[in-house]
Amino acid sequence: MEQTLTSAARSLKNADAILIGASNGLSISEGYNIFADNEMFRRQFSDFRQKYGLRNVLDGLLTQEMNPEDHQKFLNRLTELWTGQYEATKAMKDLKEIVGDKPYFILTTNGDEHLEAAGFSPEKIWEIEGTFRLARDGQAPVNRQKELNRFLQEYGGKRLVIFELGIGSRNRIIKLPLMQLAFHEPEATYITLNLPDEIYIPGEIASKSIALAGDITATLDSLIKQMKSL
Repeated sequence: MEQTLTSAARSLKNADAILIGASNGLSISEGYNIFADNEMFRRQFSDFRQKYGLRNVLDGLLTQEMNPEDHQKFLNRLTELWTGQYEATKAMKDLKEIVGDKPYFILTTNGDEHLEAAGFSPEKIWEIEGTFRLARDGQAPVNRQKELNRFLQEYGGKRLVIFELGIGSRNRIIKLPLMQLAFHEPEATYITLNLPDEIYIPGEIASKSIALAGDITATLDSLIKQMKSL
């Protein structure tokens, strides 16, 4: 682990640009789990849980059983609690410090806008499935394909770090395109942070990949310390 951590820290420190891919595992490491029937969900949405049998936030987002008025109330509350009242966690602050002043772009399926709250530019974040706020307001996801294309055109062939945070091993929305990009980019380094059973690196990119298994918050903290020591 120490050797791979050092290699990852060195790649991040020497990168010309960083392309971040983030999914639910990153939010879960902050304590926000859309899949969990946990204490937070029961405390924040007990009325919806009792009335509609919801077992997690995802149920509330996708259910067809709520009447429109209640669904709007659910979205209002979710946006206020998970976005409006959110303060950047250590994980998000550490991620911002790791990127520093390097050029970056972010692909994410997270709808909580925590990345913006941590100081990342909204114009450099493509929330592919939209956000809680957009859902609340009845608006479609913002498409930032053109911005991503410009980023890849500018930094293609350079020392690009593909930094994957909490994306499930079978994810095809973000993970598959990132792995394909790593394969085609000759100078790319693919770094993935996740729990051990969600780590996946195909053989085709194994030689340019680094897997850091464990709690994402702890790993980001270790990466910063290692980068400072280089």
